[in-house]
Amino acid sequence: MDILGGLNDEQRAAVEHTEGALLVVAGAGTGKTGVITRRIARLIEQGQAKPGEVLALTFTEKAAREMADRLYDLVGWQSFQVPVLTFNAFGAELLGRFASHIGRSTRGGLLNTTQKTLLLQQHIERVVLEYYPLKSHNYDFLEQIVRYIERLQNGGIGAGRYADFVAGLKAEDGEQHEYDILEQRDLAALFTLYESVKAETGTYDYNDQLAIPLGAMRERPNLAERLTKQYRYVLVDEYQDTSPVQDQLLRTFVPVGGNIFAVGDDDQAIYGFRGADIANIMDFAAHFKVDEPAVLVKNYRSGQPILDAAYRLIGNNDPNRLEAMLHLNKRLTAQDQDAKVTFVGYRTPADEQSGVVDDVMKSLSGGAVPASIAILARSNAVLRSYAKSLRAHDVPFTLSTEVNIFEQREIINLWYLLEWLGHRAKPEAIAHVVLGPFVGWKTAAYRTIVERSQSELAGPEEIIRVAAEDGDSQAQELTKKLDIWRAWAAELNVSQLAYRLVFETGLSERLVVAAEGSDRIIRVFEDLHMLLAQMQDYETVALDPTLAGYLATFPKPPQLEAPEALGEAEGVQLLTVHASKGLEFDTVYVVGCTARAWAERSSSGLEPPTELMTAGTELPPEHEQRRLMYVAVTRAKRSVIISAASETAGGQRQALSPLVTELLGEMPPAARGAGETKSIDRAMQRLQRFYPLKHELPDRRLPFETIEGWIELGVGALDAYRRCPHEFYLQYVLGIVQPFGPQLAFGTAIHGAIQAYYEAKIRDEQIGLAELDVRLDELWSDRGYESRAQAVAAWDKAHETLQRFVQREEREARHVLGSELKITLELPDYKLRLRGRIDAYFETPDGIEIRDFKTGSKRDAEKVAVDAKENFQLRTYAMAYKEMTGQSPALVTLDYVVTGAEGSAQLTARIMANHRDKLGALAERIRARDFAPAPVSEFHQCPAFTYYGEEPEEQEQYA
Repeated sequence: MDILGGLNDEQRAAVEHTEGALLVVAGAGTGKTGVITRRIARLIEQGQAKPGEVLALTFTEKAAREMADRLYDLVGWQSFQVPVLTFNAFGAELLGRFASHIGRSTRGGLLNTTQKTLLLQQHIERVVLEYYPLKSHNYDFLEQIVRYIERLQNGGIGAGRYADFVAGLKAEDGEQHEYDILEQRDLAALFTLYESVKAETGTYDYNDQLAIPLGAMRERPNLAERLTKQYRYVLVDEYQDTSPVQDQLLRTFVPVGGNIFAVGDDDQAIYGFRGADIANIMDFAAHFKVDEPAVLVKNYRSGQPILDAAYRLIGNNDPNRLEAMLHLNKRLTAQDQDAKVTFVGYRTPADEQSGVVDDVMKSLSGGAVPASIAILARSNAVLRSYAKSLRAHDVPFTLSTEVNIFEQREIINLWYLLEWLGHRAKPEAIAHVVLGPFVGWKTAAYRTIVERSQSELAGPEEIIRVAAEDGDSQAQELTKKLDIWRAWAAELNVSQLAYRLVFETGLSERLVVAAEGSDRIIRVFEDLHMLLAQMQDYETVALDPTLAGYLATFPKPPQLEAPEALGEAEGVQLLTVHASKGLEFDTVYVVGCTARAWAERSSSGLEPPTELMTAGTELPPEHEQRRLMYVAVTRAKRSVIISAASETAGGQRQALSPLVTELLGEMPPAARGAGETKSIDRAMQRLQRFYPLKHELPDRRLPFETIEGWIELGVGALDAYRRCPHEFYLQYVLGIVQPFGPQLAFGTAIHGAIQAYYEAKIRDEQIGLAELDVRLDELWSDRGYESRAQAVAAWDKAHETLQRFVQREEREARHVLGSELKITLELPDYKLRLRGRIDAYFETPDGIEIRDFKTGSKRDAEKVAVDAKENFQLRTYAMAYKEMTGQSPALVTLDYVVTGAEGSAQLTARIMANHRDKLGALAERIRARDFAPAPVSEFHQCPAFTYYGEEPEEQEQYA
């Protein structure tokens, strides 16, 4: 592509910027992502930087993927060598490289919220609390503490700084009650304990992924210098959303006046609640010595009336805006004048909802596409009410919300069964199990048990066992099951127990069949995976990983909420304003614009001391509310409809948000109540309800199938389909991901250490075995092993493998060109798009060699060579490499690093042509929903093989 083609003058000037720092103030819809990607492409095209010398940072995986895709369109496969990363991914990479330099182990792995809470719970006896009572040391209380610590971390407040602040508090000055000071002491002690335990256990959290590398670079300036040399050009998207730690990290290795290119818009800073600090973008130009910021004002989304209203609103934040501070002109100009901003007032929220839904129905009747319309609100609760109304009128919609997984009857039944096996279930819970899918008694049979239980003053299980002794066959079968299940509970970790209860009792087979006719059952499997993952999180830090320990920690079901998409993806979009950021629609309704709804939200938890909060939070709260409304309005292309009710549902008067007046430039008209609607309109509305609007939607697509019909999969996923379509169906269609097994843990750690070795070689840095051993330890996980002895034996084996690998590579002195190379292979005639990573590729006298590392047990080099020639993934990688570079690899190699067996092969043009046809055939079978097991069997074993680490025999020789 022409890198500069289609750019306006301001965009072109930013892309062509040469050396030094630049701040690009990019208003809504002005093409900021295109500017970033084209600047990267131009740096590479002009020879100013090699791909690996450019670092691009953004905030979400979605944004990173979009940026990477655009960059691929501009420069092709070289784009895969450009690190386009989220801040967390960049931090994880730095953590692996730098933590050991300051003696910080990361072997314990990344903690999620569950693990953080459990880690505190395991060590709570080490602190003496003065304010909180001992009974508060339960899981729920410590969850609140973890959330409080996260808020402090997001604000750049460490445990040391917090402890110093608390030490200076005195009750004598009368500003604080002595009990408030005691509470602060407890909170500081818990924060200090949390940091200490992480350091001792080698664990870390998301904040540490940046904070630890930041601390390392401050203690060891040579590390910051390494990054300065490695990344000659740094580009950051959405700079207004950076946190204090992210900003400080960048300032540590990017020198003042260095090549940092920041794109952002202070008027769209709406993530203060997540720790973003608007002060970072406000201070950027002064700190990095930007001569003159670039400003993008040509908007390619909205009509001018929408932009004028948004500008009128946001101007009320002056002088605390970049426009006023740096004397810029940020007034956006549109390519089209055809747009409107209107306000509709209603008497009650019910009137408002009815009016908005009726208006949406009229638009759809006039030919509007449902997905081009968005209804935006401050909260999901309001949106759920709109969803009910739209559903009642057969208007298609989509709403993403969070639902407790234990609302699913199959999941709560599993919980009740676990309680029963743990000897703490109530009679009602036992009834659910006996009458539910795990046992399946008829109601009449169990009523007999209940009646005997009440008359004989005995528990249900006791009566069931008496009935079994009396010869009742149903009771005998149930007691036999209970004894088997309790034996499992005594010997297995809780996640393995739960897994067996579902997959080795026949329940999973019945659910898989039911899933063919019910989307809800697919959600059951997704929720089950979430529960199993939470159990394994518990096991990683628990002193007792069995059911007994788990139930002691969680006396009631843990709070696990899963995202649930209601409605249809092609329907009217129901979104919170925060969730709408980055999206665009023809028509936007902003509902519930009352003063109360658009006021600063009160926190439901502990509040950090205001004295410790950063500069960005010192702005009045209405500043962020204006920015939030600004974002809402600028999502629209052609029409914005603002609405509010003048009364609450209970009939009390409520004020309109002053933001509406600021947006419109005048006081809007009085609210329109239901009684004031014209009689003809009311009659038509009533008639329309007899003939609700219908909208035909396409059949449900596969999760990896695009709206254009492309199949998008990882190379490994398509290989999984080739080996066993049914296992593929379970994992990639139903989303049943198997628990974390030991084979995966072992392989992940070895691959990560090998990657670190080659990346150091590519950077021309010396890396010794000791440093690689540390990296291996950081990546190591004991999850999935049945005993501590097994985990230790595997750990020893991994270190021996790494030692032999390094010795071999130093002896062979291979010329490595790249490691973990991302690939994309597109077959347009089959509408198949595959993605993956090549472990490593090398330059040899005969050409390029692609090498794939394995941690299996194969030892016969001749057989491995045959496998290399037939290997599905290597053939696919070779095809992708040729498509990306125009050069066919000379060799493909399977490298079994544990055994030392290697085998190489040459892939002929005929082999590659046949492979291409087979890829297409697999894609067509997937489209045809061909998911029968291979081989066909009554009881499919693939999930068990995956979990217990056994390697199933190849189902098909791939010749």
